[in-house]
Amino acid sequence: MSGRRVAVVGGGVTGLVAALTLATDADTDAGSARAGSGGCGRGDEVVLLESGERLGGKLATTTFRSRPLDLGPDAFITRNDAARRLCEELGIGEELIAPSASSAAIFARGRLRPFPPGLALGIPTDLVALARSGIVTLPGAARAALDLLLQRRLPIDLAARAVAGEDDPTIAQVVAPRLGREVLERLVDPLLGGTNAGDSSELSFAAVAPALAERVAGESSLVRALRRWPLGGGGGQAPPAAGRHGGPPSQLQAASAGVTPPSLFLGLEAGLGRLAAVLAERCAASGVELRLGCPVTAVEPRPGGGGGYLLELAGGACVEVDGLILAVPASSAAKLVAPLAPELAGECAAIPYAGVALVTIAWPASALPAPLAGSGALVPRSPELMTTALTFVSTKWPRSARSGEAVVRASLGRHLDPRPLELDDVDLEARALDELAAILGVDSSPLEVLVQRWPASFPQYLSGHLARVARIEALEQARPGLVLAGAGYRGIGIPACVQDGRRAANRLSRALRPAPA
Repeated sequence: MSGRRVAVVGGGVTGLVAALTLATDADTDAGSARAGSGGCGRGDEVVLLESGERLGGKLATTTFRSRPLDLGPDAFITRNDAARRLCEELGIGEELIAPSASSAAIFARGRLRPFPPGLALGIPTDLVALARSGIVTLPGAARAALDLLLQRRLPIDLAARAVAGEDDPTIAQVVAPRLGREVLERLVDPLLGGTNAGDSSELSFAAVAPALAERVAGESSLVRALRRWPLGGGGGQAPPAAGRHGGPPSQLQAASAGVTPPSLFLGLEAGLGRLAAVLAERCAASGVELRLGCPVTAVEPRPGGGGGYLLELAGGACVEVDGLILAVPASSAAKLVAPLAPELAGECAAIPYAGVALVTIAWPASALPAPLAGSGALVPRSPELMTTALTFVSTKWPRSARSGEAVVRASLGRHLDPRPLELDDVDLEARALDELAAILGVDSSPLEVLVQRWPASFPQYLSGHLARVARIEALEQARPGLVLAGAGYRGIGIPACVQDGRRAANRLSRALRPAPA
């Protein structure tokens, strides 16, 4: 790819990793970015175009009451070790820290109840512990036990059928007939649905929990299949960025699977915004041109033929490139490629996104009726509550709270529930405080409140998603030098985004490589 100019549009973690990989000529198949290897010495020119005024996307850390607080994801999974290895490659491996709390709870039947042992992403393997937990009723626990007797075998080629577009059952279609509605609504939906800011009746089982789907494919009993699976394996790929919008799901998944968090999830001492900052620094040092406040408004074929693209920027300027990675949300990619590739744009536009709001609240610890225990709690779907999850920040990340203070983050909203984002900050704060009074029993005035909104930020992997991604990849082939990447396609956790950035860089490099003489 010597002597060519390439652009990466989008400065989130996927775009930053893609740009660094291109600039350093990384061995991306092995996942090792040889930072400082002088990739730009090949004569390639890499420019990263970011519409906003900062880099990192949802990797953002602020100061709250003089302590670092993640505004987006606060940890990443290490079962997929792409993010951990990236931190080590960037020289910040020694800054990695594990959450301080490993237990978690669910708001069920009027109060917080600890998760029972023996769960794999909400699917119980210890039915006695399930019955004793009080999360489901005794009839609900008895219904779950029927899974051991019913012969409802899943296809052995579950994922392959989903990719082919033949059959792609939702989470609810897999779980409810086998374990019953109570287990679905009070355990599985809060974990797999809630952590994706979605609805288990819509989300693809194979796309949201691929490792879990692989384990139970061809099995007639979910409980029996998962009893044979060491729970340290966790039961599936962690969804959105080690838990969506920086709430507790990452830690909750660890707790629900009986996994010791330090081995499964990691954050950074200074917050995950540090990862974005170091990535940006390394990109700049490797010769990447970083252009902030630079929205791309259109993508066209480069005049004169011969391949390449013309990027129109807000304000009328243009950038000509030989190759292009669109590391932006699928909905944004759809708008950019619509004149160029209408069918591809249509597939991207069909991937919906959910928005959420975070309300972080500090109280004197003495204001809470009982000390916070564990990393947080999930809140099953209900018409009365907008809250879907709580992070007990002061117990999960003690570095983010002052001594003697309790800090809680409430996550509100999910797919097709835009109510939280429609409230102004004052009303949103009041709503969160009212719901926390019901869930935690705290009714004292807070010391400080911080509201963070993430509109249209969480792609929904609905039934049919894997087949759609396969079609998107096929349509990309008709546009040499154009690659789409990011959370909208192959995984929404930080490690998945790191992998996709490297995959995109590899694919673009191969596409632009001169043919052998």
